Amino acid sequence: MRYFLLLTFSVFSFANDHSISTNFSDCEGKIVNYYVSKLLPEGSVEGMMEATKMHKEFYKKRGAEVKVYPAIQYKRVEGGGTEESLHRLSTMVVWENNQAWENWRDRFNALSDRDRKKERKEYDAFVSKYNENTEVVAERRWCML
Repeated sequence: MRYFLLLTFSVFSFANDHSISTNFSDCEGKIVNYYVSKLLPEGSVEGMMEATKMHKEFYKKRGAEVKVYPAIQYKRVEGGGTEESLHRLSTMVVWENNQAWENWRDRFNALSDRDRKKERKEYDAFVSKYNENTEVVAERRWCML
């Protein structure tokens, strides 16, 4: 009986050794920049998709370990249905892991001033395209487990 109690106590004592940290810096999943936007009266979903295409190409051209996912959001209605009309647009920029994000930042910081200005110009081009079509209403950073 003593051994049974000792075994039971040991199991419960070490049961919390696998807890997940809630600190962002401890994220062991994918790092996500999440942008929620509303469509501007003069904007279009097609324009937002063009911005997304430019966004993807920006990272692809530089070999970044990241994916860009556009999405259209709809409201749910009572009973589990979905409203037919567009509610919001969103973009998820998903880094493979924290190291991929850090590698990107290190790469950018190592650029010469000339290269940094060139890269900034290309970055600003797709951001401007987004801004012609949408207005960001929320930005979040996720740790996708």
